[in-house]
Amino acid sequence: MFRSILVAYDGSQGAEAALRMGIDLAKATGAELRTVSVEEHLPRYAATIDEVEAAREAIDAHFHDLTKRARDAALVEGLDIESVIRQGHEVESILAVVRESKTDLLVLGHQGHSRVLERLVGSTAYSLARVAPCSILLMRDGRAPGRGLGGLKRFLVGLDGSPLGRLAFRAALDLATLSGGAVVGVSVREAPTGTRPEAVDWTDVAQLQAAAEEHARSAGVPFTSVRRVGHAAQALSDQARESAADLVVLGATGLEHPWSPTIGGTAGRVAGDAPCPVLLVRPPQEVLHVRDVMVRGVSTVSPDTPLAEVVELLLRRGVKALPIVDEHRRVVGIVTGGDLLSRGGLNLRLSLKQELDSDTLSQQLAALTQSGKTARDVMTRHVRTVEADLDLGEAIRRMAAGGVKRLPVVNARGALIGIVTRADVLRAIAALPEAGEASEGLLPPEVHTVGDVVRTAVPVVLPEASAEVVLTKLLEHPLRRVVVTDTDGRALGIISDRDILLRSTPDTRPWLLRALGGRRAGQRGSEAERAPGGGLTARELMAPSLVTVRRDDPLRRAIQLMMQHQLKRLVVVDDAGHLLGLVDRGDILQALARGPARWSEA
Repeated sequence: MFRSILVAYDGSQGAEAALRMGIDLAKATGAELRTVSVEEHLPRYAATIDEVEAAREAIDAHFHDLTKRARDAALVEGLDIESVIRQGHEVESILAVVRESKTDLLVLGHQGHSRVLERLVGSTAYSLARVAPCSILLMRDGRAPGRGLGGLKRFLVGLDGSPLGRLAFRAALDLATLSGGAVVGVSVREAPTGTRPEAVDWTDVAQLQAAAEEHARSAGVPFTSVRRVGHAAQALSDQARESAADLVVLGATGLEHPWSPTIGGTAGRVAGDAPCPVLLVRPPQEVLHVRDVMVRGVSTVSPDTPLAEVVELLLRRGVKALPIVDEHRRVVGIVTGGDLLSRGGLNLRLSLKQELDSDTLSQQLAALTQSGKTARDVMTRHVRTVEADLDLGEAIRRMAAGGVKRLPVVNARGALIGIVTRADVLRAIAALPEAGEASEGLLPPEVHTVGDVVRTAVPVVLPEASAEVVLTKLLEHPLRRVVVTDTDGRALGIISDRDILLRSTPDTRPWLLRALGGRRAGQRGSEAERAPGGGLTARELMAPSLVTVRRDDPLRRAIQLMMQHQLKRLVVVDDAGHLLGLVDRGDILQALARGPARWSEA
C-alpha cells in the first residue's frame, strides 16, 4: 500500500493527530516513517547579536524537542523514525523532502505554529494538496490524536470508474481491511438542482457499483453503495456528514500529472468542506515491483463451482478472469474469457455479455447451468504466478512471453494474495512523473513514439457503409475494430462490436448475436436476418467521440489517453487527420517487455 510515509510535524494538536496516524499506518503496512519540520527564518526584530543568538537557541531547542517527541512516540510502537528539519519556504521545503524520500503518503494536520499546518484551505496546505506528487492525508480538528488508524471505521470513497477513482477505491478497501472498517461507495451524477434521481440514467453506475460490491466482498469488507444527484463536491461532502464518515477517499492528481481534469476541482473542494479527514490518492512516485500495482482482494472460486456461477461472478465484478484456488488458497487454475469461449460453450465475449438485456442473459446462464460443467472443466491449468516482490519489468516480460493479460500474485507459501493485469501496469505507467528515475529507460532504446508500435493494416469503411459490411470487416480483423474515414482518408470515427450491439434493435439482435458468436454474416437466416443493421450505416454505428494520437507522439501519451478514456486501441493519424493505423495495448506491452533488464536499475 504505502512504502514511505512523511508527516509534517510542528507539535500542534493537528500535527499530533497526523503523527499518530502516520505511526499507525507505518506499523500496519511496514512503511518507512519520517517527519519533516520546517524552520522559519529568524525573526526580523532580532537586531543585535545577542538577540540573534537567543532566537537561534530557542529555535534549536524547539526543534530538538519536536524531534524527541516524534521519536519517542514512534519508539513506543516499536518503530524507528527519521526526523528531518528544513529551513525556508514551507511548501518548497516539504516538497523537496517528498521527492528525495520518494514519499508515497504525506500526512498533514489542520493548524500549527507555521503556515504548513494552518487551516485546511489555507495557501500552504492547499498548495501541497495540488502540487505534491504523492497521496495526501489531511487531518481535521476534532479528531483525538490517540485514535489514529483505529479510529477510522467508516470510509467514504467516490466511485466514478476513472483510473484515479479505481486507485482511491483500492486504497479505501486496504484501509478498511487494516482497521476492520466498512466502505461507502458514492457515485454522483452532475445535474441541475432539483433533478430527481429517477430521471437520471444509472446504467453504467449500477455496473460500477456492482463490481465494487463484489470486490469488497472478496476483501471481506462491508460495503454500501449510494447514488446522488447534484454538484459532485457538495454531494460527496453531504454524504460524508449523513454517513458519519471517518475518512473521505478520493482520486486526485496534481499539477505534475498532465491527464487530470480535477486540478483544483472536486477533490480540492471536498478537502475544504468535508467534516472529517480526507485522503487524496495519487499513484506512487516509483513503480518498481508487482506489489506497487497489483490488485488485492481478488474474487476466487473452487474447481467444483458451477460454470454458470463463474460467469455470473465475472459479469457482476466486471473482470475477465477468475483464479481457481484450493482450500489453502493455492492457485490450481484460472478461468478466462478465452477459456469460456473455447471450452465453456459461451457464445459471446464477456464484455459483450454485459450489454445483454436481463432476459437474454438469464437464458444463456440457464443453458450453462444445464450443461453441468464446472470451473474444473474449462479452467487453464499450470497457471503462471508471480510474487509481490518481483521486479515489475520481469512480470511484464512473463506476461508477454506467455501471451497472457494477467498474473496471479502469491506469497512465499504459494497462497493467492492479489493479481496484476496488463491494465494495472499501463495505468501505473501513465501516472508516473514525466521525468525521473522510474520513467527514464522505461522503454527500449528503439521504442519511444507511437509510430514505433503502430499497426498499419486496419479495416476501413466509408460513412455510408451498411452495418452488414461493417460487421463482416470487423469479424475478419483480430483487433475487432473498423475505422470510418471520408473519401480523402481522414479518420472520422471507430466502430467496435460493442458499438454495433448497443445500437441493435430487438429484430436485428438475434442475427447479430449469432454473428458475434462466430457465424459469418448472412450464413443462415431469413431475409430480415440478413439485414442486421436495420438500415443503419457506419456513420450511425461509430462511437460518438474519436480519440487520436500522432505517429510522433510519445508512447506514454498514448498510454495516458488509453487509461483516461478506458480504451484498448487508439486511432493514429497525421497532422491533417489522415488515418495511419491503430495502436493496441497488447503491442505496447510487447514493447515494454523489451525494456531495461530491471526497472529498479532504470
